[in-house]
Amino acid sequence: MSGSPVEHTDVGAYALGLLEEEDRRAFEEHLHGCGQCRAELRQMRGMADVLSDLRDEAAAPEPAPAPAPAPDAVEPRRP
Repeated sequence: MSGSPVEHTDVGAYALGLLEEEDRRAFEEHLHGCGQCRAELRQMRGMADVLSDLRDEAAAPEPAPAPAPAPDAVEPRRP
């Protein structure tokens, strides 16, 4: 978004910490005069943590599958 005007749709990106430095500063300045964005940001409080936890779970490697059970005994071949 760098160089473009602040959008009300940036609330989610701001809450998740996804805005670049310049955009973050511009959005924070926008927040001072926009009650709608401040209210939406308050509603999102805590959601960033939940989404971050989900992202961490999705990025975690899957556990290795359990090895197949070993046969108790191998029967010898009968002629």
